[in-house]
Amino acid sequence: TVHGLWPSNSTGRDPKYCNPSNVTSHMVKNIQAQLEIIWPNV
Repeated sequence: TVHGLWPSNSTGRDPKYCNPSNVTSHMVKNIQAQLEIIWPNV
């Protein structure tokens, strides 16, 4: 199974009414090196 990057809250459920405009490419860039190690290139 291939999953994407999406938010969850402390209960593990998806948050309702999530505003995607709060997520920026800069935020993902901060964890890019970790993601490249953890997520294999499929």
